Amino acid sequence: MTLKQKKLLLLALALFALAAIKFVLIGRYLQQDKVELPQAVTLNCNLQTACALPDGGEVTFRQAPAAGQPFVIDIRGAGEAAPKAEFAMQSMDMGFNRYGFVREGDIWSAKVHLPVCVSGSKDWLMTLLLDGQRYIIPFAVR
Repeated sequence: MTLKQKKLLLLALALFALAAIKFVLIGRYLQQDKVELPQAVTLNCNLQTACALPDGGEVTFRQAPAAGQPFVIDIRGAGEAAPKAEFAMQSMDMGFNRYGFVREGDIWSAKVHLPVCVSGSKDWLMTLLLDGQRYIIPFAVR
């Protein structure tokens, strides 16, 4: 075997090892989302004022949500674990839109930037993951 062939074989083995590591990491990532979550509770509320959560907390938008422009969501009265929010449209895949909240004093905040829907729809569903519970909050962007 020539030196060039040895280098190519070594390169092929390295690429194979990297591909195997990538598939293992992707598999672990996909398995972590398959944790059994409780049934989602749909909340119908006006987010321009405040949305009361069943456990006593509240969700508010600092400004009216707009597609294609960032806006901030605040959660008061949440637990110690950082909440997460996922955004989707009814029966329409809008890609990966999961946002984590960061603590600002006693408030959890997230800066959200939703894509513009090419169909012109303005109705969104926010799935809020909070203290082991799932809340679905429908809202519309301007």
